[in-house]
Amino acid sequence: MRGLKPGDRVCGLVPAALASHATTSATAVVRIPDGLGFTEAATFPVAFLTVHQTLVNQARLAPGETVLVHGGAGAVGLAVLQCARRRGARVIATAGTETKRDLLRTLGAEHVLDSRSLDFVPRVRELTGGRGVDVVVNSLSGEAITRGIDLLRPNGRFVELGKKDIFLNNPITLRPFDRSLTFIGFNLDAVIGSPELGALLLTDFEAEAASGTYRPLPHTVYPAARIEEAFHLLQHSRHTGKVVVTFDPLDEPVPVEPAPGTLRPDGEGTYLVTGGLSGLGAATARRLADRGARHLALLSRRGPDAPEAPALLRELADRGVHVTAHAADVTEEAAVRRVIEAVDATGHPLRGVVHAAMHMDDAVLSDLTDDRFAAVLAPKAAGAALLDRLTADRDLDLFLVHSSVSAGIGNPGQAAYAAANAYLEALVRARRGAGRPGTALAWGPVGGTGYVARSGTGTAMTERGLELLTPDEVLTTTDRLLAAGTDVAGAGRYRWGAARHLLPALAAPRFAPLVPSASAASPDARDELLRALAGLPADEAVHRITDALAQLLAGVLQTDPADLDPARNVTDFGLDSLLGMQFLVQARDLLGVRLSPADLATGRTLAHFARLVHQRLEPAAGERE
Repeated sequence: MRGLKPGDRVCGLVPAALASHATTSATAVVRIPDGLGFTEAATFPVAFLTVHQTLVNQARLAPGETVLVHGGAGAVGLAVLQCARRRGARVIATAGTETKRDLLRTLGAEHVLDSRSLDFVPRVRELTGGRGVDVVVNSLSGEAITRGIDLLRPNGRFVELGKKDIFLNNPITLRPFDRSLTFIGFNLDAVIGSPELGALLLTDFEAEAASGTYRPLPHTVYPAARIEEAFHLLQHSRHTGKVVVTFDPLDEPVPVEPAPGTLRPDGEGTYLVTGGLSGLGAATARRLADRGARHLALLSRRGPDAPEAPALLRELADRGVHVTAHAADVTEEAAVRRVIEAVDATGHPLRGVVHAAMHMDDAVLSDLTDDRFAAVLAPKAAGAALLDRLTADRDLDLFLVHSSVSAGIGNPGQAAYAAANAYLEALVRARRGAGRPGTALAWGPVGGTGYVARSGTGTAMTERGLELLTPDEVLTTTDRLLAAGTDVAGAGRYRWGAARHLLPALAAPRFAPLVPSASAASPDARDELLRALAGLPADEAVHRITDALAQLLAGVLQTDPADLDPARNVTDFGLDSLLGMQFLVQARDLLGVRLSPADLATGRTLAHFARLVHQRLEPAAGERE
């Protein structure tokens, strides 16, 4: 263990390291050199262990040789630069932005090229007088691998650090290996996992760090409370060197996501669920049973005669839950009092309320009468007010009301429903102000059960940019928000760009961080584009679609559309799964055509996507006619 003892300052390889406490083997860490802080030391292990093993121990980099390293401004690239210069080798580096290329020139890279296209290939040949390079340190995918192997001189070494092509089992051609080339597919875990190789590598690395041969890398520091920002920086490749997450006592508190499963009834109390015999209310009753509730009182206007009631009651009874169905109108005080008195008579006192009762009657304001408006308000607003008043003297551990995103952003034809939900949220805030429990959760549309499933409005919701949640997603999120002590919160799956053009409230300043003005094309702009495409010959239409998709992808990747070769696989541009979904959603908003994530996984080109979009637009145009 190289003389380590408790209290030593160490750095190394630690699984699940993004935590306040973590455990690793003593053989996987080294002592931090004197005069070096923890933050600087955190930039060392992964990058320099990788580079020392590949360049020094495996590739045997020699003085006078030339190294081509891709992604040179990243941690490994900068470590390659240090290692190569120390061993007397020349470095040609690539990077994706001019800022990063300037940094590499400043740090001593002999030549710096653009990594976002294959133009580096002829430039490397030109810079080396046609001879190529001795070592390639590669992190690019797809065709760049083949082109990089072609750049190797006889006896050259190709170090593959990327994992994508390896995991996809992509082939490489063997003909270049007649030049006595070496392909090194590297995985640091496999080296450290070997007792002999791992110990030797860590010993060598510790000596190099202690002597100052390897110096800390440029880095950006984020406190743990802002870790989401750190990941966004990595996602968009806007960083240089390492991104370090710190735990400084003076930093703001770290938000901790509670573990699910926090609805924890003690088994003795009774939980009253209004609207509990169908839809989201019934789903909530099942989740309460999952969390240990043994006594449930389910209330609806039809009670045990509700269509879904018999099956639900049998299911809960089979699970050992004592469940009663009550026929009562939640707005009638006498009826609700009788239900609470019946609960008290069981000897299992009322411990919690879930209010899921609702009534829908969609209509534009000009068509709504006072009676219709009141009928929608009554179960949600008047019912919640009554439950609040009748339980004022109760020691409740739960007062949960299901609200809707419509309370904040509106929804055409649902003014009364939005008003009712806004009341629920105000009521909960008042309860919290009085020191009483209360949580209002404003959901996006929920599919699979309840009103949306019965009315068949799911497709219309999706077209408005309001994607459907599953009941399980709603209930799992409920667990977490209750555990966090939430008073009022909303959760849903929204395409704000599409929704903005149909819901005027989203243009208000308070929604600006969620809904930037240019987040999606307006319906008018989309219709204008589709009309223009319909009048073009197929080749010209595909070309225009390609340009439109390139603009979208450039916005997602924060690059210049001119840098995106339409014949190159989009995954070669650094498009990960999250950015890929952003691109697909924006393409759907712009063109009204759904592209599959599976298409991205197979590495298709912008030109391919454009042809696919054009093929799908043709039948849609026929339907419009």
